[in-house]
Amino acid sequence: MKKILLTLGLLTAVAVGSSYGQGTVLFGNTGGTRISTNSGPQGVTGVGLVAPNSTQSFYYALFYSTTQTTVAGVSSGIVGTNGTYAFSASGWSDGSQGVYSTNAAAGRFQPSAPNTDQSASVSGLTGGTTASFVIVGWSANIGSTVGALAAYLQNPTVTGWIGESSVSGPLTPGILGSTSAVTLMGASPNIPGFVLGEVVAAPEPGTLALCALGGASMLLFRRKK
Repeated sequence: MKKILLTLGLLTAVAVGSSYGQGTVLFGNTGGTRISTNSGPQGVTGVGLVAPNSTQSFYYALFYSTTQTTVAGVSSGIVGTNGTYAFSASGWSDGSQGVYSTNAAAGRFQPSAPNTDQSASVSGLTGGTTASFVIVGWSANIGSTVGALAAYLQNPTVTGWIGESSVSGPLTPGILGSTSAVTLMGASPNIPGFVLGEVVAAPEPGTLALCALGGASMLLFRRKK
């Protein structure tokens, strides 16, 4: 059974001062579009637990494309390591630009630097320009940047959680002070709730060597008997 995330990361916007002219979005993350994990972070289970009971926090990044409707040929999203993420796929841009924060709402998130209408600005995307969107989420113990996340996938050193939403249909961001922001989360063509999958840490080389040595010792012991 999927467990609602204990402490959810906020999908954040760029600084408000640079938001004019950029496309604006509303996350609209509600009870019906919550993000969950496929296992309890750090062994803690249950639905809807929030701080101070939480033991894990999460980061989120928003990606967009004006040319792609899939991420490396897939539109259904990713759980764990089973696929290519938007930050590694051609045609996708990071609309968050490395600005992340967290909150304590179970399964929900909101911008940390909202505009005056509570929307978030999408870095590099002009308002009124239609695009497809995906959201990438990961546990904070993996790292605080998309670069750290990409490195982690090459060598998981801790047990963490990562996932990517399905690709939205074509959505047209608003223009701050002119047209209303578009809602990201919801029923098609918007983004539904999605799952972050557990990734188990790879054994350290020293641990593997000790295991091999232990196995060899057992074989030698059996031969002597």
